[in-house]
Amino acid sequence: MKHETIIISLLFFFLALLLPIAADSSEVIKAGGITIWSDDLSYDKEKDTYQATGNVMILWSGAILIADKAILNEAGNEAVAEGRVRLVKGSEVLHCDRIKFNLLTEMWEVTNGDLLSRVSSFRVKGKKIEKLGEDKYRIDHGSFTTCNGDHPSWKFSSSTIDVALEDFAIGQNELFYINDLPVLYFPYMLFPVNRERQSGFLFSRVGNSSKKGFNFDIPYYWAISPSQEATIDLDVESKRGAGIGVDYNYLRRDDSLGKVHGYSIYDTSQDQFRGNLVTQQQEWFSPSFVFRSDVNLVTDHNFFLDFSEESGEYNRQIVDSSVSQTKNWEKYSLGGEFRYVDNLYAVNNRDTLQKLPEINFTAVRQKMPGIPLYLALDSSFVDLYHVDGLKGQRINLHPFATVYLPMPGGAEFSAWGGYQERFYNAYDAQAGETGNGSHTIGLVDAGATIATSFNRIYETHWGNLSRIRHTVVPEISYGFVEQKDQDSLPFFDYDDRVLGQSIASWSITNYLTGKFQEGDAPPVYRDLLYLKLSQGYQFSGSRRDLLTLVPDVDRPATDVRIEANFSPFKEFSLFTDSRYNPNNTRFSTITTGFNLNDGNGNSSSLSYRYSRDQLDYLEGKLAVKLVKPFEFNFTSRYSIDKGGFLELAYALEYKQQCWGLALTYHDRPVAGDHAFMINFTMAGIGPLGKLKAF
Repeated sequence: MKHETIIISLLFFFLALLLPIAADSSEVIKAGGITIWSDDLSYDKEKDTYQATGNVMILWSGAILIADKAILNEAGNEAVAEGRVRLVKGSEVLHCDRIKFNLLTEMWEVTNGDLLSRVSSFRVKGKKIEKLGEDKYRIDHGSFTTCNGDHPSWKFSSSTIDVALEDFAIGQNELFYINDLPVLYFPYMLFPVNRERQSGFLFSRVGNSSKKGFNFDIPYYWAISPSQEATIDLDVESKRGAGIGVDYNYLRRDDSLGKVHGYSIYDTSQDQFRGNLVTQQQEWFSPSFVFRSDVNLVTDHNFFLDFSEESGEYNRQIVDSSVSQTKNWEKYSLGGEFRYVDNLYAVNNRDTLQKLPEINFTAVRQKMPGIPLYLALDSSFVDLYHVDGLKGQRINLHPFATVYLPMPGGAEFSAWGGYQERFYNAYDAQAGETGNGSHTIGLVDAGATIATSFNRIYETHWGNLSRIRHTVVPEISYGFVEQKDQDSLPFFDYDDRVLGQSIASWSITNYLTGKFQEGDAPPVYRDLLYLKLSQGYQFSGSRRDLLTLVPDVDRPATDVRIEANFSPFKEFSLFTDSRYNPNNTRFSTITTGFNLNDGNGNSSSLSYRYSRDQLDYLEGKLAVKLVKPFEFNFTSRYSIDKGGFLELAYALEYKQQCWGLALTYHDRPVAGDHAFMINFTMAGIGPLGKLKAF
């Protein structure tokens, strides 16, 4: 059917070109903007009608009608055509036995019709089909579907169907068929049928969970405007009760946008209301002034454990919310942020540090006249708060200067020095805490870096890989922070205990870039390898590496950090970011894995994460689209140190051109939950299209 509609669409164009040639052997009449072409053509002057017989073609207003015979009343702008009728007008293609239509209003009525809208693949059949207006139809004893072909994968049949392509379909005595097999009956049915986004009910999801019991949801999609949309979801759970969820999105000009997700349920198993609220907002008042919010709130610390469906979210430890504004000028930046942190692993949140608010002012580096010296300033003010415990304010002023000097051989040298002054006002210290009152401390810090780069290009003869460029960037740096006793200062976080140090570091970075040439096509460049090795040596002081989560005490040499990404093929890559301790000849942390993606829907990945005395687990993902029309997805997380799976998720989706069926299963042993879900989708039924800014 798809190829036939394309051919019919082109037919009008070719017939228009061939019309002068065909006129030599057929009769042609042009009257009132209408062209009639047939083997035999007669005119009844008294009735003002034309009668055409044999290979009839009527052209008017961008439409083409082909039939065995036709009668045209020019005065009434009406025509009747019979016998193998085909009508093409815009995106519509109609086949029928008989049609009566008005050439002026373009309304028609057909017998035994088959109508296809090419834009939305919407297809209706019926003993009688009437076009009542633009994109509005009535079908008697007919059917409709969005599937192609004479035997669609699904269809609705009805005694009467009223259809508006940009609105709703309303049917009576509806039967739902899958491959010509009736499976559901509805005495009355209303649902959206649309080419663009349209309000209406979506198909329910049905499932069963060891925590929720039998559950199903009834979602309603609301297309509020071209730039706003919302989905309201009634969620019914046999073990938990009935909940309601709302997802709202909006989009505005200048990259301003927002999202709101809310869910609330009266949990009958705990006899209380539970829920969460998530909002994300980005509002640009001008190109240099932006407001952002990222709010995450939950009613209780076990909410995600009981209700989360996203992988890895059920065991979240921290939920934080922030609201910020930033104003940028050419040389300065001012930003303020309120941040609230909820520790879900704590008995309560009274001991969690909150920053309400934090204000940062930055003066970007500015060159001094006549010399290669740049001045800059980082500064901040933060109000630090515990419900139970130390409270206060901290001001940090950090002016610094940087010099850049060219070196022989293309090397680059830079050095900087600054002074960090901190001011405190603290109160409500508890027993064992220090720092009540006003305090100040100043620390000198400085550093220097020298780096250069070397390049070499190698000619290759490996398929379409014609050249490889190898770039090496060696770098040596030094950092110094003045060592001072800070034990008498308030302790809110590790910014209050800046460690003195004198440390030198080295790094070597390698890049391999390939040039791929196929015939006369423009060359394609792709990164094949990124490899960086780095290490530091501590001359004095101490250090705290928050990335490793493991202290390295009384050892001058730091861990060797290994960062790499190897992509020998477009579809495959290996990566790692690990730290190796040369003193005890073992890794302190490991993050490594691979990604494989053929670009056709088949992919797999495996990653391993390890941090000494902290975590040790594997995560794997697999997506297979090899056997059409099935798609299979698998996700797992396995804890090596605890000796068991943290999560297993399976999804099998059956996809056809016009419908899909998804089966999902989640097993979360830690949460004690096993869930199975069925989700059915049909093309053209529900929200389509993209959210658009005004």
